[in-house]
Amino acid sequence: MGQPPARGAVGDPVQPTLLASVELEELRERISWLILLRWLAILGVVITVWVAQHFLGIHLRAYPLYAVTAFLAAYNLVFWAAGRWLTPATHGMVVNAFANIQIALDLVALTALIHLAGGIENPFVCYYVFHIVISSMLLSRTATYFQASLALALLTSLALLEWQGLLPHYELTGFGTGELYRSRIYVLGALFAIGTMLYISAFMATSITSRLRRREVEIVQLSGALRERADDLAKAYDALRQLESARTEYLHRVAHHIRSPLATVERMLAVIAEGRTGDVSERSSEMLGRARGRIREVLDLARDLLALTRAREVLRLGDRRTVDLAALVREVASEARQQSPPNAASVVVSGPGSGVEVVGDPEALAELIENLVSNAIKYSPEGGQVRVSLSQTSDSVQLSVADQGIGIPPEEQDKVFDEFYRATNARESGKEGTGLGLSIARAIVEAHSGTISVESQPGKGAVFQVVLPRASGPLTPPSGITDPETVPPPA
Repeated sequence: MGQPPARGAVGDPVQPTLLASVELEELRERISWLILLRWLAILGVVITVWVAQHFLGIHLRAYPLYAVTAFLAAYNLVFWAAGRWLTPATHGMVVNAFANIQIALDLVALTALIHLAGGIENPFVCYYVFHIVISSMLLSRTATYFQASLALALLTSLALLEWQGLLPHYELTGFGTGELYRSRIYVLGALFAIGTMLYISAFMATSITSRLRRREVEIVQLSGALRERADDLAKAYDALRQLESARTEYLHRVAHHIRSPLATVERMLAVIAEGRTGDVSERSSEMLGRARGRIREVLDLARDLLALTRAREVLRLGDRRTVDLAALVREVASEARQQSPPNAASVVVSGPGSGVEVVGDPEALAELIENLVSNAIKYSPEGGQVRVSLSQTSDSVQLSVADQGIGIPPEEQDKVFDEFYRATNARESGKEGTGLGLSIARAIVEAHSGTISVESQPGKGAVFQVVLPRASGPLTPPSGITDPETVPPPA
């Protein structure tokens, strides 16, 4: 197109085929716009001639002007019918020729109209510029300059032929003197002014259009690159999901196969330790106790691994329905009191008594609450207190579990939800744990489209905050502490 190669957003040259396809598609669309615009121009000519004669008192050769307008309408109708056959499969040369022929005929028709209405004295000679602007939008830079040259050649020929008397001059009676077309200075000056205006317009319009076309190509290229990246990300995400699913399935199988034989071994060791198979020495009984303790640790690990795999599958396999989280919290808190040692921290529940509804898997949500509450009890001092509070807004439910335990160091708070991770002070406390409880909690929360976070200071306890989407329904106002059980459970 006689222009420097367009460059993409990252500095790479735009592919010529991409540039051509974008411009060709533009050309098809703008040809339809040009045909529509020509219908408006035809209407404008008819109205102008009628108003000039009947209201402005300007004498015009109306019938010849109407004949040229009819010619315009005839070939526009032909172009409209032919344009319906243009498809994305149409060769680019055909489309370009189709546009060039239309603009050339428009210039000829405009020259005929000007000739019949005052020649070079007609103030509408400036309308040639409109065709050059349209050419810059439809055609290449070379074709635009060709159309500008054609317009100047037609107007120059008309002016010279009328000047020499080879063509009749039709004066605009009532508009001007009617003798300017014989003035050599006026004719040459008008042609110079119009010619420079045409070429300057062609230069400016094609420069702006070429820049716009390059930007459009860059946008198309960038859109294509983004689509490719999105496809790559989608494939990578699918691969990651498959890998995660395989890993979860592997953990499930390993945990399941470990738990059964270890449970059997633990029961056999219990039989031996109880002396059912014969007397057991004090030293042997101590070793059996240690072995059983280690086996229980591995059984706890297998149990947590199975719980983690269930939490990850809750969206796909879970029973999702409306759950009253307030009732579930009280149920879990009651069970925690019954199963805790006599001197364990007490559990206090505050918030609405009912009507705090979320959509999810009830078993998974119960396990979430149980993990947070049992974890808080385990790391709280004897006689301490674990506060479970519940609240809701128009679109979310907030569950908070606060303890008075050992806390979490600030530098480790973003790691406690990782699998198998235990804070340094938790390991040093001598409390047993697999490091999977909070990982299970996070997996359940994320499966329910929620968030979980922690705030803590070492030695001052920790507060775990869970936010879940609220099921639709009327709000239940908070009623303060609704569970009066604030004392440790009996022995």
